[in-house]
Amino acid sequence: MGKVALYCLGCKVNQAENEELAMSLARLGHRLVREPAEADLCVVNTCTVTAESDRKCRKLIRGLARRGASGIVVAGCYAETEPEALSRLPGVQALIPNHEKGDWVERIHAMLPPPGEPDAHHAGRSRGFIKVQDGCQRKCSYCVVPLARGPERSRPAGEVLEVASRLLERGCRELVLSGVNLGRYGKDGEYDLGDLVRDVLGLGRAFRVRLSSIELEDLRPEWLEEWSREPRVCPHLHIPLQSGDDRILQDMGRGYDSSRFLALAEALRRLWPAAALTTEVIVGYPGEDGAAFRRTVEVLERAGVSRVHVFRFSPRPGTRAWGRRDEVDVAEAERRSEFLRALAERWRLDHIRRHIGEERTLLVEGECRRGGEKVASGTTEDYIKAVLHGDGGRLPPGSLVRVRLEGVAEGRALAVPLRG
Repeated sequence: MGKVALYCLGCKVNQAENEELAMSLARLGHRLVREPAEADLCVVNTCTVTAESDRKCRKLIRGLARRGASGIVVAGCYAETEPEALSRLPGVQALIPNHEKGDWVERIHAMLPPPGEPDAHHAGRSRGFIKVQDGCQRKCSYCVVPLARGPERSRPAGEVLEVASRLLERGCRELVLSGVNLGRYGKDGEYDLGDLVRDVLGLGRAFRVRLSSIELEDLRPEWLEEWSREPRVCPHLHIPLQSGDDRILQDMGRGYDSSRFLALAEALRRLWPAAALTTEVIVGYPGEDGAAFRRTVEVLERAGVSRVHVFRFSPRPGTRAWGRRDEVDVAEAERRSEFLRALAERWRLDHIRRHIGEERTLLVEGECRRGGEKVASGTTEDYIKAVLHGDGGRLPPGSLVRVRLEGVAEGRALAVPLRG
């Protein structure tokens, strides 16, 4: 049988693609391995959202070649935008850009040795990612994703439900619905994201659903109201902010202002008080002065976000922000990024501390070391990373266990299983 090692960088959409690729190759009779030297083929699903993403992709590919990979297939966004540069890297045998991913299972299958017995129940993670939407037609000034991902399209609901069923069969207890523009799922018809979530939940009872990033303009109040009443929808929304300064937001082409983001945060506290709000911002965008940066910090503080993913602005060829003369000094942009990352870490820990003593449902995802011992670790429904101690320290991945949050240690919540 063929042995294949899969690697993924970037967003949850890439993770979802790799999830399905793994299942498909296992069903065809190939075996998934971890070490590149053991594999007949290594497949790297790439990201190109920033220059740093490109660098990490190149580093991974070169590292696989050094570690004995006999052949490397490079797929995804970076393969879409810079195929010639990637084709020159050591060990690269083939490129599969995004627009050719429709048959990437067949192409990879053809490059592998003859398969063995199919493994329809290939063991995977306790959380399963499902790509339900792809592509972007927004015109954000800084973003290369429309060039890398192409126009918007929604996946047929039947396909989504089929993938969801396969993930549940192999033991996933949390399904993450992902898309480049998730909130625009089904935008051209009567069937939308709210309908899809309802149908996925209809597949059974012993699992939960999490929504990945949704743009502010696409989020509908009726979805919030419905999800707030459904205990199997994780109370967690990731809504990108990008900047708290209205001038910068307008220049970016974001289509909203900071007051609308703050209004959403207030509505979330009112309609769905259990929900955590996470976000992302770009620091050092051209024209961002000190006052604009301070307004971003102020908006994040007022919104009460529990997590912030901080990106330093990265000029991308082919975008409107490429070649701007008013780019922020690199050292200053890095200083602001570090300042905000430290502040975001404080907010994250404060969020955990505010909820000490409360109960949660923890999805066990793996193990980590604490005090020299291996203990179970996972994620709560409102996206708090936690480790189990006490009797629950040895629970297997895929367990959904009711816990009480009792403290913070080494950046994670400490959780104790509830009896009965």
